[in-house]
Amino acid sequence: MKTIFFDLDDTLYFRCDAFFQAFEEFFHKTEFPSDEYISIQKKANDRCRIRGDEVFYQSQRGGITMDQMYVYRFQNGFADCNIQITEQQALDFHSIYKQKLYSLKLNDDIVKMLDYSKRHFDRIGIITNGPGTHQRNKIKNLGLEKWLDPDLIIVSGEHKVDKPDLEIFKIAQKLSGKNPEELVFVGDNFNNDIIPAKKLGWHTVWIDLYNENFPDAEYRVENVSQIINAFNHFI
Repeated sequence: MKTIFFDLDDTLYFRCDAFFQAFEEFFHKTEFPSDEYISIQKKANDRCRIRGDEVFYQSQRGGITMDQMYVYRFQNGFADCNIQITEQQALDFHSIYKQKLYSLKLNDDIVKMLDYSKRHFDRIGIITNGPGTHQRNKIKNLGLEKWLDPDLIIVSGEHKVDKPDLEIFKIAQKLSGKNPEELVFVGDNFNNDIIPAKKLGWHTVWIDLYNENFPDAEYRVENVSQIINAFNHFI
């Protein structure tokens, strides 16, 4: 049987759910035109995600503090949507967002996929970028330990190497004790998740959340509910 690894963020849960909840708590709906509220909310989520990606590696390598990363992410992300907030407000928003992240629960499609994986793969792991404590708190609060093999939880901050560096995938492969063709990786970020896993000869399933539709994906799905059908190619 094969071993399967998952990305965490936007693969086993979706950060936009926490962002939308934080947005609704932090801002008043009356601040925005009622017919534009949802589109503004979605655009703000996208822009804050992109702005966070711009400085993520810098924060992980000590170039800036985590608070500086949060300020950059939210202050600039909201500014891209013509919403002006102060540095302190950016930190306040992050605090609410973090609370919402830790209170999220797995949706039914994720639970179904994980149950299926438990039956059809011999071991299940995670490879995720981020600080060790932060990512492990998410794993614990989501209840993912029910399905995961503890020694296969690979957090970049604990190994001082981030995806898409091949080294973090090599660490996972060594811990799994498997050959490349016996490994499967599922993730949402084509550059960080899919390309490095493919380079090492792993099977891959790409969750194309933003309809990027790169042509060289081995198996591409548009949402989590389609993943089990992709798994049938591996088991």
